[in-house]
Amino acid sequence: MQGTCTRAFIIGLDGLRGPALDEAPTPNIDAVLADGVRTLHALTVMPSSSYQAWGAMFHGVGPEKHGIGGETPIGEDVAWPSFMKVARQHSPAATLGAYCCWTPIITDIIEDSADCQTLSTGDAELTTAACEFIRTQKPDVLFLHLDDIDGVGHSRGYHSAEYLAKISETDGLVGDVISAIRDIGACDDSLILILSDHGGVTFELEDGGVAHSHGRDDPDCMEILWGCRGPGIAKGVQLDGHVNIMDTAPVVARALGLPIPEGWDAKIPDGVFV
Repeated sequence: MQGTCTRAFIIGLDGLRGPALDEAPTPNIDAVLADGVRTLHALTVMPSSSYQAWGAMFHGVGPEKHGIGGETPIGEDVAWPSFMKVARQHSPAATLGAYCCWTPIITDIIEDSADCQTLSTGDAELTTAACEFIRTQKPDVLFLHLDDIDGVGHSRGYHSAEYLAKISETDGLVGDVISAIRDIGACDDSLILILSDHGGVTFELEDGGVAHSHGRDDPDCMEILWGCRGPGIAKGVQLDGHVNIMDTAPVVARALGLPIPEGWDAKIPDGVFV
């Protein structure tokens, strides 16, 4: 791969409200993104849910096009291949990994032809395995998906003390991943991109109870974390312009020197690259 970056590590934090990053101690995430670009107010897609959002992130189009859901996995013949499939087509010998707590990312969102090494288990065990994968196989592209933040959001609320504590705990796992990347000497020449797929909100049910969930167009659901660092990425920039989760795909492609499919609707946000 002949872009500005030799490798790409994408870390997806499910259910993280973007503004919550300023409400919980996250020294590891903060340190990574301090050397790059970030916004706590990027936008996800509607409905603000995982199939639609992670599908948009990988495939560079909105859910009205990618159509991915529990009964409708991505097809191999669409004009909006995932950046994983593009990486595989461009570099048949590349080492690609998808370590995902939420299994549908592996089974429904990333094409089989991308031929990623995969694992699906709980956050802590998954992170340990991902760090071993990084140290032993030095992947060209790795997507790591962690889910516990969203789980606590659903059970306790997306503004609760428990939710903020889980964000801080997950930040420690991100720190482990960064340490593994550093151990293989890849921190300075890799794209490291950290984002969330949606937030969440508390709302009243018809029976008078309350639920903590997402899928709505409320800002607490729609505003997500999005940031990255690496060679060719601007340093110390707060992105003020519009960033959408689907824009992740062309950013990864450009950083790695991959061709950008004509079928992608996403754009490279202003201010990301120097």
